[in-house]
Amino acid sequence: MKRTLTLLLAFLVALPSIFAQETPDYLQITGKVVDGSSGKPIHYASVNLAGTNIANVTNAEGIFSLKVDPRTASSALVTVSHLGYATVTLKLSDFESFTPDKPRKISLTPISITLDPALIRAQNPEELVLAALYRIKQNYPTTHVGMTAFYRELIKKGNTKYLTMNEAILDIDKAPYGSFQMDRVGIYKGRGSQNYDSSDTLFIRYQGGVVSILEIDQAKNPFALVGIGELVRYYDFKSEPAEFLGERMYYVVSFNQKPIMEEIYMRGKVFIDSESLAIGRVEMWMNVEGREDAADIFVLKRPQNTRFEVKSAEYVVNYKLYDGKWYYDYAKMELKFETRRKRALFKNSYSVMSEIAITDHKPAPVPIEKDARVKFRDQMTEKVSAFTDDNFWENYNVIEPDADIEAVIRKIVRQLKKHNLE
Repeated sequence: MKRTLTLLLAFLVALPSIFAQETPDYLQITGKVVDGSSGKPIHYASVNLAGTNIANVTNAEGIFSLKVDPRTASSALVTVSHLGYATVTLKLSDFESFTPDKPRKISLTPISITLDPALIRAQNPEELVLAALYRIKQNYPTTHVGMTAFYRELIKKGNTKYLTMNEAILDIDKAPYGSFQMDRVGIYKGRGSQNYDSSDTLFIRYQGGVVSILEIDQAKNPFALVGIGELVRYYDFKSEPAEFLGERMYYVVSFNQKPIMEEIYMRGKVFIDSESLAIGRVEMWMNVEGREDAADIFVLKRPQNTRFEVKSAEYVVNYKLYDGKWYYDYAKMELKFETRRKRALFKNSYSVMSEIAITDHKPAPVPIEKDARVKFRDQMTEKVSAFTDDNFWENYNVIEPDADIEAVIRKIVRQLKKHNLE
């Protein structure tokens, strides 16, 4: 059951999509979302073309782009939202004079509302979580949903060196909630690069990233590694202050594994919509700190002369309300660890991150041939082409790269173009 939250890494000693569009023409808008009080960028802010399924999220620097049909009216509305802030609505025409180099600044105002305690239902926090889980079939799609998604995974050494970078447009056949069917996923288009040299003592491969990030869907799979029937036995729950997303209020319940539990489980927060009792967001951390056995969860193969220490394992899953149902919308997994070779003076730090943003969905199954489906044992590096084209993504919506990632991408493209000319 723990595989639903596992990033499996193999360590070795170093030495046609149904959503494909015929035309590459598109209108692209770009913005930067910041906190209206502090001016700091807002990560994971949701950006939607109102009345459609077209969506994206901001990167760590608050930057987003959204590609839409050029025939879309300039009066069409774009909504920008994030938990704890008032939603901002703009017209497409409001972005006309802005470019990727000069994005439109969008300030979100923090919501500060004093609630009458009588308006908030007195809920036992553990009963509230259980109520949300028992309402899964009412709140989430119970038929197949076809999705288009952008996926990115990175392996980084220290603070600056990217060892692996893979990106892909995915076709997803999202299985009905409340069923035992598995999600199916295929790669429509992807690119990647590896950046190892003689100074690297470890060659790291990331296995199962695409499948794992779908399996952390906490509304579909066992919640926080535990089935509903045993949730109260494994976890303690606590009520936290409510949060707002626009005009919708969310109950917030924090949870942590009971002290008597010796195995490694989770701690985190679950955000529950006050009207529907749907789970709108889950933030979790695996309790790996100080646990020598944590490496056994994540490391599939490693050199005998190297010690591994897991520093943190973080998971975020977000859902979006559309037409009365809640849809899997965004997810991120990040693992940080350190290694030290026998008799070495210094440690090396690494991080492995993957994230996915659903950019479109349709109420119909996606025919993904069996041979084309991504499996848990697959490694993205072996399934994507090299970086060669600056305009590789054409009219597909992608999560804008952070500045340091963008610089690496430009460098990769230049190197490959130079190589092709030689």
